[in-house]
Amino acid sequence: MFWRFIDDKARSASLNMALDEAISEAVRKKLSPPTLRLYQWENPSITIGYFQNISDIDLDYCREINYPVVRRCTGGKAILHNFELTYSFSASNGLEPFNRGLVKNYLLVNSALASGLRQVNLPADTAVKKKCRQRDPLCFKTPSFGEITVNGEKIIGSAQKRYSNGFMQQGSIIMDVDTDELRRIVKHHDLVMIKGSEEGVRKAPEEYGLKAGTIKKYAPSVSVDELRTALKKAFEQTFNTTFVSESPTEFEARLAEKLEAEKYSSHEWNFRR
Repeated sequence: MFWRFIDDKARSASLNMALDEAISEAVRKKLSPPTLRLYQWENPSITIGYFQNISDIDLDYCREINYPVVRRCTGGKAILHNFELTYSFSASNGLEPFNRGLVKNYLLVNSALASGLRQVNLPADTAVKKKCRQRDPLCFKTPSFGEITVNGEKIIGSAQKRYSNGFMQQGSIIMDVDTDELRRIVKHHDLVMIKGSEEGVRKAPEEYGLKAGTIKKYAPSVSVDELRTALKKAFEQTFNTTFVSESPTEFEARLAEKLEAEKYSSHEWNFRR
């Protein structure tokens, strides 16, 4: 059994999101095999979840610093894409082993991700209990059920887009994190009050869990290229498959170009909520 591996270059935020959706459509139409894509970002960028309110983001600051803000087609919360490796995985329904339900699919993909981290000597595990407050605008504040952690700290944030004929899962593997920059970009997360005070006392984000595990923290010598290789190997081992390294097809490239222009670069999509 052969699946496809796209070891991609850095691209813009809008094109990264458009390519993921285009590849997912091709896979679900069975024009392409199940596909793992690994990629990075041309410039620091913000993506927000499909259901997230744009008001969570300090748009004035993002314009000042020239950070693009793009809405994902997957759920979850805001992510600053800067020091990271990003993945997307697409498969069609009915394909073994992705014929056992959406939650099972999510856990299967995450098991491959965790295996990849363990191959570079990171003691990766999966969170068994949902902890994150629904109103928190930050993706990496605390881990949710099934997400990858190291020593209890979330190190990969993932979300799915589910279709009647398949799914696409996206996620960020954090190499390093700039918490000061997160405070500038995302509103509201620094307004949590200590209960019992008449006037309320602000708590610094790190005091109530604004922290993420990072590759730099737990395996500082591991490079992005080593991580790419480990993840490819882990997916092959987990799913008993062999990856063929390819680029996006002409169909996917053309569809991505259309999606970037008409959707992921549009005010109507990015500011829809």
